[in-house]
Amino acid sequence: MITLIGAQVWKYKSIEDSTPVQLDREVTVLVGKNESGKTAFLEALHKAMPLGAAKYDYVADFTRKDLVRYRTEHENENYQKTVRLTFRIEKALADTINKEVFGGAEIIASGKTFTRDTTIANTNTIGFSVDQVAALVALQKPLSDLEHMAEVFEGAASLEDALTKIEELELPADNRLASFASQWRERTIKAKGWGLIDGHIWQAYLSPALPKFLYFDDYKLLSGKINLPSLQNREAKNQVTDADETAQGLLQLAGTTLQELMSEDGYETAKAKLEAIGLSITQKVFEFWKQNSDLDVEFDLKSDTKDVAPFNSGVNLYIRIKNRRHGVTVPFDQRSKGFIWFFSFLVWFDAVQSRANTEDSLILLLDEPGLNLHALAQADLLAYIRGLSGQHQIIYTTHSPFMIDGTHLEEVRVVEDQVKKGSKITGDLAGSSDESLFPLQAALGYSIAQNLFIAKKNVLIEGPADLILLQHMGALLEASGMQGLGGSILVPVGGLDKLTTFVALLGSNKLKLVVLHDRASAPHQKLEHLIRQKLIERKLVLDFSMFLDPVPKEADIEDLLPPDPYIAAFNQTYAKELNGDELKSTDLSTHPRMVERINSWLRDKKIILQKSGGYNHYRVAQAVLPALTAEALQPDELARFERLFTKISEVL
Repeated sequence: MITLIGAQVWKYKSIEDSTPVQLDREVTVLVGKNESGKTAFLEALHKAMPLGAAKYDYVADFTRKDLVRYRTEHENENYQKTVRLTFRIEKALADTINKEVFGGAEIIASGKTFTRDTTIANTNTIGFSVDQVAALVALQKPLSDLEHMAEVFEGAASLEDALTKIEELELPADNRLASFASQWRERTIKAKGWGLIDGHIWQAYLSPALPKFLYFDDYKLLSGKINLPSLQNREAKNQVTDADETAQGLLQLAGTTLQELMSEDGYETAKAKLEAIGLSITQKVFEFWKQNSDLDVEFDLKSDTKDVAPFNSGVNLYIRIKNRRHGVTVPFDQRSKGFIWFFSFLVWFDAVQSRANTEDSLILLLDEPGLNLHALAQADLLAYIRGLSGQHQIIYTTHSPFMIDGTHLEEVRVVEDQVKKGSKITGDLAGSSDESLFPLQAALGYSIAQNLFIAKKNVLIEGPADLILLQHMGALLEASGMQGLGGSILVPVGGLDKLTTFVALLGSNKLKLVVLHDRASAPHQKLEHLIRQKLIERKLVLDFSMFLDPVPKEADIEDLLPPDPYIAAFNQTYAKELNGDELKSTDLSTHPRMVERINSWLRDKKIILQKSGGYNHYRVAQAVLPALTAEALQPDELARFERLFTKISEVL
């Protein structure tokens, strides 16, 4: 499997240089105002690697202000690079290459990246190479016991050099060295400029696994009435429109053809198929369309000489929507624009996926999906997109706050058309304009906004386990006359990545914010970036390791707790799942973090408590609370939390 992890666009319409854009493995959301360049970015990607015949036209696509200057360069075949796509080779494919080419030696590392550059003239170059020395060592290992090995491979700079030396020996055809050389010579590398090893891996493994782009916009919306002879005529002349492609997809899903629908002899068969596909599409559409579940999709075929041209000649295919609640049907065109878009997209995508027969290698590019949908219907569309993202990468544009998943703000990239710089795309929210950030701020929702605005002093923490433990210890200390939370409000935001997003979006709202986070072995780059940009002072960024003595390299809130009660709470919480295999403190590794020590024990025991691995910290935190009393805790254990709350009080 290959994953697209980055893209950059140059000199395409409003885009001078998009800057490198990091793409999420599942969903990437491009947010920006109208005319900011969102559509141009999608178009540029689509033409770089389309599933279809889309191509660049340098006259129409090159940045207009520079076209006159560039024309001479283009005519001299000095083509402008337009798109660079960066791909990552995933473990399964890397393992296959290593096994089949290098006998299991790890020459292609899991996560290795390569690039594919496309010019405005639709030419391509690949940036991929293999460590030739390591590759040669791996290739010669199975041949190490053969005569002539030393003289063939010693000093060889490449596989080609070694093969030439073997051929000069004029060995018998059945000799293993000769057979080795013959096998590699038979691997004809079609593209120019490749070495044998690089070229073979590209040609046999990487190129076939490259995904293709599918692009969908409003021009592909399905019509409620299709004149079949006209569609047949446009097909014959190779003049089909975007809407025709969706209509063709509908017939593809129905398992029928234009000829069959237009034939009187085939009416009953075609009608039966249309009814079957109507039921199938109804089930598919209304699995996600929750706005009105009392609807059915129906199809009909008939001629109507009284209609306007071209519908007055030949057979028409009619799409109607039946409302079971009212017992009436209406033409598809008379439904809401949002429903028409949703229906058309499902038909188009299913049909294209079926025709392409490349279910595992499609990247969907959606331009303003669900623009005309009600906010709740946009939530339905988001659920559908999230479901598709398990199999296909998806990149879509929007300026609607309701098309932004508040639980996945890390997927958002901001698109802005900057004066003299053109359209820029960035994941750095801190430097974006207020207009561009508005949909993101709206997407945070009332519940989050209320938490952040009900108090002057806010402590941003990562998750609910931190929340209940800090609340409990704060109340415990205050009851003993010691420093607790005071007037500070704890705000769990769902992870460190989201925490940095909250600071970037809301740190300018005159709120007093303290960040309290888990400490990993290396500083969190996004937090460091916010500090460098002076969006938050360093003294306001705290981590749990600061309140332990000695200070460890890594720490979570669980490391401030006594280990024995926490282990007992873990055993109590998962007694059923552990099935008598109780965790003991002596079983734990020396890792500085208690959470990781438990995770390591679970992996060693091959115990799966969650599909994603590890265990539910919140459940264990709930179970340990009764053991955290003033009488049970040692003075130094209470002092850790007192130092934490004192520090919060000092900096806020």
